[in-house]
Amino acid sequence: MDAAEIVARAAGARSLLVATDFDGTIAEIVTIPDAARAREDALAALAALARAEGVHVAVISGRTIESLRALTSSLPPVWRVAEHGAFVVPPQRGDEVPRAESAPHDVRALDELESLTNRAAARFPGMRVERKSAGVAVHVREVAPHDLLAATAELSGSFAGRVAELGLELMHGRQVFEARSPLCSKHAALERILSRLPAGTLPIYAGDDTTDEGAIALAKEKGGIGVYIASNERAFASIEPSVVLASPAEWARVLGEIAAQRRVAAAPRSGSH
Repeated sequence: MDAAEIVARAAGARSLLVATDFDGTIAEIVTIPDAARAREDALAALAALARAEGVHVAVISGRTIESLRALTSSLPPVWRVAEHGAFVVPPQRGDEVPRAESAPHDVRALDELESLTNRAAARFPGMRVERKSAGVAVHVREVAPHDLLAATAELSGSFAGRVAELGLELMHGRQVFEARSPLCSKHAALERILSRLPAGTLPIYAGDDTTDEGAIALAKEKGGIGVYIASNERAFASIEPSVVLASPAEWARVLGEIAAQRRVAAAPRSGSH
């Protein structure tokens, strides 16, 4: 499959779900996560799709719900999924404070992990610890190259062991380790959204990292399209997507073409009554 086939299938679907990850997918990866911004062309295309008849849009991210809302505030009502599925917020919910779909793990366990990682961060300059509702993320993108091996070894070793003892899962993504509830996954969130949409909805899911692979596989399993956005950090997925795109820019272009085709399909034909 190539980009043209994605557009053709999406254009002809009676009911279409366009679901996309945020970082590395509609936004370029940056050193400081808080500095990330979605591509304007991607946002414009998603906004057009969200307004198109028969099209549903979801942004599915590991970010907190507050961060995701702020970074996608220009969009009309869409599905927003935060913390890898801990929060699944329908378009109709607006600015209402959502309830976690998957209850946060024992707060004391998260406190302990945050404390452990803060102690590690004190030894490895550049390590960033992010506390979330349902997990703790440790970013190592800014750790100096001469410290990176030792830092990742500690996170993969003793820290990973404690995460498992507490009944959590440790995800290793693009320069990030995240301890989180096993109940939270983008795969489960995508399945939940599809259960709320018309039968036969064509799902398209795009993502760039480990946590996206289950959702990519699910989109294919449901007869849809799983899109993998490749990068220098992670050129290949461990599953087989429907198509591999080279960058967020290429995905934004595909989104724009889908939106354009949906507009054409919806336009009244000349001479019609």
